Amino acid sequence: MRVHNQNSNDPLACQKRDRDEAAFRQGQEAGLNEIAYTSATDFMTENPATEQSMLAPHRVKPYHFKGFSAE
Repeated sequence: MRVHNQNSNDPLACQKRDRDEAAFRQGQEAGLNEIAYTSATDFMTENPATEQSMLAPHRVKPYHFKGFSAE
């Protein structure tokens, strides 16, 4: 009886281990993708081009100020 239970549980344990490993790999990949996206966004890099007004290039959006230019 014990051997029969072990034989029926082995494939289930293998499937669970595979699912857990796949979920772990997917979580790691999602974390790396989030880091790559975050480090390349205009918000995190403080891209000064995002603060220009659409009305005129010399105007700045006061609510979107990223700091003074190097000039």
